[in-house]
Amino acid sequence: MKLSCICIIIVTCIDSIGTFSLPAEIRIGAIFDNQDILSRQAFEYSVAKINNQSQILKNSKIVVTHIDVVEAHDSFSAYKLVCGQLETGIAALFTGQLTPSLEFVSSLTRQLHIPFFLSSPDSQTKVEYYTINVYPHYTATSQAYSDLIKFQRWNEIAIITEHAKNLLYLQDLLKISSDKNQMTITVRQLQGRPGVDNWYSLLLQLKETGISKFLVDVKTDNLHDFFRQAKMVGLIGPYYDFVLTSFDVSVVQWDKILYTLVNITGLQFFGRDDPAVREFFDKTVPGADIPVHHNEWSLRAPAALMHDAVYLFARAVNKFVEQHSFIITPLTCRAQEPWIHGSAFSLFIKTFEANGITGKIKFDENGLRTDVSFEVVDLVADGVNRNGFWSSNLPDRLEIQRNFTKDYEVRKQEIQNQVLKVISLLEPPYVTLNRNATNGTQKYVGFCIDILVDLAERLNFTYEIEIVKDKTFGKKNEKGEWNGIIGELVYRRADLGLAGLTITYQREQAIDFTKPFLTLGINILFKKAKHVKPKLFGFFSPLSFDVWLYMIAAYFAVSFSLYVVARLSPYEWRSPYACRRTIDELENQFTLFNSFWFLICNIMHQGTDLNPVATSTRMISCLWGFCTLILVSSYTANLAAFLTVQRMQTPIENAEDLASQTKITYGVQRGGSTENFFRESKIATYERMWHYISANHASVTVASSTEGIKKVLEGNYAFLIESTTSEYNIMRNCELTSIGGLLDSKGYGFGVPENSPYRDILSDTILKLQDEGVIQKYYNKWWKEEANLKCDEEDKRKELASALGFANIGGVFVILAVGLVLSMIVAAIEFYIKIRHRNSGQITIREEMSQYFRYALFNIKSHRRRSTHVTGHM
Repeated sequence: MKLSCICIIIVTCIDSIGTFSLPAEIRIGAIFDNQDILSRQAFEYSVAKINNQSQILKNSKIVVTHIDVVEAHDSFSAYKLVCGQLETGIAALFTGQLTPSLEFVSSLTRQLHIPFFLSSPDSQTKVEYYTINVYPHYTATSQAYSDLIKFQRWNEIAIITEHAKNLLYLQDLLKISSDKNQMTITVRQLQGRPGVDNWYSLLLQLKETGISKFLVDVKTDNLHDFFRQAKMVGLIGPYYDFVLTSFDVSVVQWDKILYTLVNITGLQFFGRDDPAVREFFDKTVPGADIPVHHNEWSLRAPAALMHDAVYLFARAVNKFVEQHSFIITPLTCRAQEPWIHGSAFSLFIKTFEANGITGKIKFDENGLRTDVSFEVVDLVADGVNRNGFWSSNLPDRLEIQRNFTKDYEVRKQEIQNQVLKVISLLEPPYVTLNRNATNGTQKYVGFCIDILVDLAERLNFTYEIEIVKDKTFGKKNEKGEWNGIIGELVYRRADLGLAGLTITYQREQAIDFTKPFLTLGINILFKKAKHVKPKLFGFFSPLSFDVWLYMIAAYFAVSFSLYVVARLSPYEWRSPYACRRTIDELENQFTLFNSFWFLICNIMHQGTDLNPVATSTRMISCLWGFCTLILVSSYTANLAAFLTVQRMQTPIENAEDLASQTKITYGVQRGGSTENFFRESKIATYERMWHYISANHASVTVASSTEGIKKVLEGNYAFLIESTTSEYNIMRNCELTSIGGLLDSKGYGFGVPENSPYRDILSDTILKLQDEGVIQKYYNKWWKEEANLKCDEEDKRKELASALGFANIGGVFVILAVGLVLSMIVAAIEFYIKIRHRNSGQITIREEMSQYFRYALFNIKSHRRRSTHVTGHM
């Protein structure tokens, strides 16, 4: 009997377990902030829509006991309203945006074990047991924005937020600065309410800092006013990038604010054409307002999240009753007796999964919705375009399918009909004033202007040229601020930097460059040394002064040696009378005078009646002859070059010579790439040159290349200048020349702001111009066709051998004249000495010299005379 009773009880329990069912009415409550109209509409619409879908709740329907509205800080009223709903008996309480008064409500539902559904950002790291928040947790959203910005490789970002507390939702982004990327992060909070230009001053300050990457944490309804003021300060353009934290990027009417050259990226749960969204709107419910904003037919994220909260509740309660009883009982706030099913039902919801409009609704062990997915969208001409996907379940989380080829074509179309602001400076031949300009012609001409005109015609854009105020290329000061052309591009006050702008590493860190259109290097510009005037005695130059001294010393030494050796050798002593057999005395032909005469005749290649006989004297004669052969041959060979080629004396030949001396000053252009090259160089010679330049910076540096060239022409100054500019001026001024070769190698390019959308388009067109030979044509035009080519022709003629003039060999005639005069004087002395010893006073020396002179003139054919004296009867 007892056994049968036990079996009946077990069967009854099993049967009762399988017969759990939902009540006919599932009562729920709702309370909203008085400003959260969209969430209230979405709640009403979602409840009505789910009640119409019989497949979710078969024989039951959701009944909303009350929908209360409370002010944001009226906690007491919120408490009374929720207590009133609990007394009617509810299975869950719903709300939208979490305000201080509604935060107080959560403590009440926790005490009474009532599930509290909300769709609002929450800063808690672990939610309350009875709180079910369908809004993605900030750990997921923060990671999504961080991944998106890392993918774009930004090195700077300004976070603009309406509320400082929102920075908690971006904490992963704030950690990027401590990563290896070392991204600079600036945080600014918008003050005041939108609509009265309250944000204008802050946005203007951000523009002046030069930051171009922004993360905008502004409500969707305030985005219109934010971008309106950003456009007023000039933050809207192709160089500025924005990432929006709003999940409703696609619902904003961008055509009223922007144009397509701005770069805006955002995340969203779904697109306008998402099937879940279409299904949401397809079957409308009579008596329920569609939760959309005025003049919009788009579902916003708050409305979608509220729908998912109601949908999750309906699916969960339907599944819960399959295994649990579900009885809704009235509760009172005073008794504080909890709902008997509240704990089990809340735990079941946290483990339940459902697919809503915002994706999979799933909670982790802390009750946080972190398993979320987002679409990555960009602003395009006709709205937004999906180009990527972020999901916490993907290995790399972020997948971008951006079509860069399409981006390039879009940018190519965007540049058409644009007016580019071009910043430049006057520097021939790159950019110069057009002296023949009229109202219908260009104000500026030059090599770079020709390229710009060609680019504008091919890409169909127009331009406005402005000369930079400080007339410099650009230099970074100690604070890291740039001036000149580079500064205008850094702060995005210009679209294109047009000049002979050298591409350097330091500049590349601040701006972007197009492909180089010219290659060049640094060389030394110097004033040509004047041609050396031929010296009167220039024929002595083939041999150095030392060689002449050695040759004279050798001449005297060998002559004296010959004299001594001839005296010592017995074979050099001979009889003066060859016919006599007896020899009373011997004579030696190599007297001291004859020894000198013999050797000098050898040098002159002239024969004498003196012939060495002894072996020793012949050896000396042969050695001297060999020596003079080499000396005379060398002298003759070198003499031709010295007499026929006019030489120029240059005090320096290369950079090493320049760095090793102090007589010639040298310098660079201030704020140019050449100055930066010497400043950063690690080569010893260039480091020594930079020490000199920096020590005398005020006196040796110049403001422009024109000033530097003028200083070179004044003399005793070498200008370190880029080779293209140097070549241009050398061709136009015959007094200039370049010394040595190139000190480095680099290129000229047009500068554009960092991440400019025009860079690739301009670079491709420049390469095309190079391939077609257009740039070479412009180079020939400005460098060669307008150059003074007479300089080259004159230099070539001067390098060739030319006819000798009197200035080249006049010294020979001087020596000849001096020798003649000297020989006359010696002859007179000889005559005087000879006549003085012989004359007995019969006739004066003057009269006898006169007779000799007349005899020499009137007796040309006679070669004999008497040994006594000269007479007229001879």
